[in-house]
Amino acid sequence: MGNVVTNVQEIIASNKEPPTPELKQLTERQIEIIKSTWAIPYSKPLDSGEIILYTYLERFPMNQQKFAAFRNTPIIMLKGTPGFRSHAHKIMKIFATAIDALGTENGLQVILGVVTEIGKYHRRRGIEKKSFNQLRSVILDILSDVCKLDDEGKKAWNDLMDVVYHVIFNVLDEGKKINGKK
Repeated sequence: MGNVVTNVQEIIASNKEPPTPELKQLTERQIEIIKSTWAIPYSKPLDSGEIILYTYLERFPMNQQKFAAFRNTPIIMLKGTPGFRSHAHKIMKIFATAIDALGTENGLQVILGVVTEIGKYHRRRGIEKKSFNQLRSVILDILSDVCKLDDEGKKAWNDLMDVVYHVIFNVLDEGKKINGKK
């Protein structure tokens, strides 16, 4: 299962347009794994979100320019600031909403709705698939480490990320069609 992160990292390094993942149906076991492991980082959502966002900008510093509020601030000075923590917390809340919806009667519709809005928001700001895949690699690395994920846990989280990114990438592609780009 270590291949999941390796494959994402290979796509990032290739400078190719990342493919849209297929929309997967999560099993009951995967939902159970995701919910139980999510409790670990979500027990401290501000801190966990900050670690994810900080690591993302540290690994991929070119993406800091895409954040108007943080564009001109040295990364080291962002840690602990209310604006940075607030944005990081938004990431955690989006995942919390999606994870809470897993396994519920209208769960897929809730997830699709939330993630579609995130895709539209970022599309308007010109965020590309590559940046999303970079964030994905950071999230999977951190979750794997913090939650001590085994191969089954890594696959469950990767499949959830495929669901999320399937929707986001389709929204980004829609924007390209609307704007006359391929």
